[in-house]
Amino acid sequence: MKIKATSINNLTDARYFAAWNVEWLGFSLEMGSANYTRPQDVKEIKDWLVGPKIVGEFGLNQTAKEILESVELLQLDAVQLSMYTDTAIAEQLEEVTLIKEWVLDDLANMNTFADQCKTAANHVDYFYLDLEKNGITWANVQANTTALTLLQELCAEYAVLISLVCPPDQIEAYLDSVKPHGISLQGGEEEKVGVKSFDDLDAIFECLDELDLIY
Repeated sequence: MKIKATSINNLTDARYFAAWNVEWLGFSLEMGSANYTRPQDVKEIKDWLVGPKIVGEFGLNQTAKEILESVELLQLDAVQLSMYTDTAIAEQLEEVTLIKEWVLDDLANMNTFADQCKTAANHVDYFYLDLEKNGITWANVQANTTALTLLQELCAEYAVLISLVCPPDQIEAYLDSVKPHGISLQGGEEEKVGVKSFDDLDAIFECLDELDLIY
């Protein structure tokens, strides 16, 4: 199973996720975003790493030209586009591995994500469904059979990466039920330079390791 670490903005996070053999490390390259990382910092962090593919996470107002310049400058392996990015931008990035984000505000609107998948499928390699941002949990998904069934169908048809609040002891049931192409885990601020607690993430990774899902 593929694992993407999202919103990395420090070396401590980057080295932690790399040690767990994640597929992708995502850096926000949208100026003004909470986790924005300067290109020169991304370069420096990359120099410490071996293994993960580097993803540039871009916002609504960044043009295809700007994105391609970043791809060349930072030697990005993939690009993540905002849910609001026009399909025309994706069409201009056909030589780049593309991940398209969708932040769901309510499980009742899962059909909007389904529409997004159908519309962008010809231009996008992976869809990143962010349920965690609005606090949607695995328990919420289980309780909404309509949304769960549609999500299962979408994961069977498309390469979907999911960010979802799920206790470690329920991860196996969640993955067996939904069968996503991969999951996304969040990076975040350090307590101070080089210091951060990874207790919550350790529990998730240890569970994934026991399930033989980390390669």
